Amino acid sequence: MRKPTFLLAVLALLSFVACKQNTSTDNTKEEAEEEAAANPLAGAWKMTAWKPADSEGQVAPDVVQYKFYTDSHFFFVGYDDKADTVAQSGGGTYTVDDGTFTEKIAFASWDSPNVGTSYTFDFTAGEDGNTFKQRGVMKSNVEGEPDFQLAEDYVKVGPALEPAVAEKAPVGLWKITKSLYGDQEEATAPADSMVIHKLVTPTHFYVVTYNKNTGKLDGMTFGTYEMKDGKYVETVMATTRSIELIDKMQPFEYEYTGDSFTQKGVMEFTDGPFELEEYYTRVE
Repeated sequence: MRKPTFLLAVLALLSFVACKQNTSTDNTKEEAEEEAAANPLAGAWKMTAWKPADSEGQVAPDVVQYKFYTDSHFFFVGYDDKADTVAQSGGGTYTVDDGTFTEKIAFASWDSPNVGTSYTFDFTAGEDGNTFKQRGVMKSNVEGEPDFQLAEDYVKVGPALEPAVAEKAPVGLWKITKSLYGDQEEATAPADSMVIHKLVTPTHFYVVTYNKNTGKLDGMTFGTYEMKDGKYVETVMATTRSIELIDKMQPFEYEYTGDSFTQKGVMEFTDGPFELEEYYTRVE
């Protein structure tokens, strides 16, 4: 007589667990939707149109330009994919407030007077969340130069990693704590004035070094990556470093524990191998 009672208890428990799992899944989905609604800018974007200073309307960009938003930081890069040169790069922090957002520039490669300046823009997100338009005026910081009427359109660059692979990918914004390059004997911390950030999205990576006091760009590298054969493999699309890096697949040994990320490898150049070790801690 105890068997039916026991089976009923097991079935009740399984039903409870299933309901709990479904509720957890639903909650996770709802949380993701709420986050997207609260901040539709978060993600990776590719520019489709912009308005030059000497134009009456928008045109297609003459360089390839990407822009990335985390919860509180933004980064962008424009590069000529034919000449393998970086046209511009910059970034900083931002806040969103009901249809407007304010960017504060922390570093820039093209116009140092803008460093430390905040600009507020209007934005319109597409209904599907895959496009957004940015509009506003960038007040000139240089005497004699006119204000810039900014009008840029973007399309979202969606995730390319399978869920099982994405769990192993070091997605997030990272800050270097120490590094070893070339013939250094041991890894050392960067100078107090230097910031080294690495952004890893589900589709791209963006690493930048800049002086936090002046906003001067020291160098940046941008590209795509994949998780392959237990390694983190980068393919560089644009860099201010050696052009030998362009289009080269570079595998790295890596460790990723949630709040820390380490990559190690040997990069091959015409003048010989170059050892690299980088140790990061999570920012976002």
